[in-house]
Amino acid sequence: MTLTSLVLIPVILTVALILVPVLVRLLDRDAGWPLAALFTALAVWIIADPDLAAGVIDGRTVSWSTTWLPDVLPDGGDVSLSLRLDGLSLFFVLLALVIGAAVFAYSARYLHRTTAEHGDGVMSFYVLMSAFMVSVVLLFLADDVAVLFIAWELVSLASFFLIARAGRTGEPGAMRTLLLTFTGGLSLLVALGIAVATTGTTSLSGIIASDVWGEDAVRTGIVAALIALAGFSKAAQFPFHAWLPEAMAAITPVSAFLHAAAVVKAGIYLLMRFSGVFHEVTVWNLMLIISGMFTAFFAAVFAMQKADLKKLTAYSTVSQLGWIVATIGVGTPVALAAAVVHTAAHALFKSSLFMIIGVIDHQAGSRDIRDLGVLWRKMPWTFTGAVVAAACMAGIPPTLGFVSKEGMLAAFEEAPVGTAGQIVLLTAAGIGAVATLLYSAKYVLGAFVDGRPLDSDNP
Repeated sequence: MTLTSLVLIPVILTVALILVPVLVRLLDRDAGWPLAALFTALAVWIIADPDLAAGVIDGRTVSWSTTWLPDVLPDGGDVSLSLRLDGLSLFFVLLALVIGAAVFAYSARYLHRTTAEHGDGVMSFYVLMSAFMVSVVLLFLADDVAVLFIAWELVSLASFFLIARAGRTGEPGAMRTLLLTFTGGLSLLVALGIAVATTGTTSLSGIIASDVWGEDAVRTGIVAALIALAGFSKAAQFPFHAWLPEAMAAITPVSAFLHAAAVVKAGIYLLMRFSGVFHEVTVWNLMLIISGMFTAFFAAVFAMQKADLKKLTAYSTVSQLGWIVATIGVGTPVALAAAVVHTAAHALFKSSLFMIIGVIDHQAGSRDIRDLGVLWRKMPWTFTGAVVAAACMAGIPPTLGFVSKEGMLAAFEEAPVGTAGQIVLLTAAGIGAVATLLYSAKYVLGAFVDGRPLDSDNP
């Protein structure tokens, strides 16, 4: 039963991908509804199945493996097609399915119907988004480095094609995304190659559990640095941050899924997955803490300067991811728990904020706060949703964002950077928290409160 249940997760998603053309031909943009229902049902089934979520909660690890490439390792070992569900992968799989379901349902009304003017954009959108869902879930479940790397690169390709759908405006962002994430992919490939040669296994769980990492500090530090760089490329951390704001050329549902719960979370997942083995490696701690908090600080400053709501939200995404990366770098149980909670909070409030921007753009004809009127009277429900999501992003009690931010600040007090380093880190975090409050307020006030009345005749 365990074998069938675990394998069925990617199989069901792959079957859904195969059926997408049929659904679009029958339902056009409304194909988003059955796909959203499927993702929701799959998430509920994973939670309810006693051999999946219940087993993980009871402390068991659900795994499945079959020989894929026999006798290819130097010692005659096999490369296996291996899947594994533990607490971390369960969290990220459910996150992708739940946020994906919301985005697909949203897309059923956001997209234009297929016409001569809009061509077959609905088909390409649903095919690519469904392919992306398969890739990212496979990445979270992979327990063999070959499967992990293939899924990692499929995520990059799906991101490229989804951003490139925007046409000329999306080409620069798509190319930059491809180049930067593929650079991270090369870093990951080298790291995994060294890890396999060092441990003698292609099993991801076996590599992480190996005792050899404590025997060679130099090799361990090199692999840790390479894994960190790979994670930075997907999580849009300095110096790989530039792709995410440019990727905002993609339509709103793409931004809501890829940049709130999928691509960027793939980078976060990789860093969390390897944090158990590298959490006491100095180069790992310093790279994640310094790059994460530096990214959080400067991206927050950039976010406050943006008038385009989508650009503002893009830079705020980079900033929030910096918080998570810095917290993972601390490496303590409290820090990792706080990082997980903020990952969930970030996916919820960021996907909401992106989808709200789509509603504003559709109703007002612009997403530039300099062109918007006083929308809160005309769109009270949208305004209420924006206030709740922005409050969560700003860490205002009693939202989940407040809980996660408090946890991360508490974790920074135990950062392995010395007393002076902790003071610098907490100071930067405090300034970053104020900046977060300011750009969250700018989102709400600029979109809904400031500006000329909508019934004004003045330009």
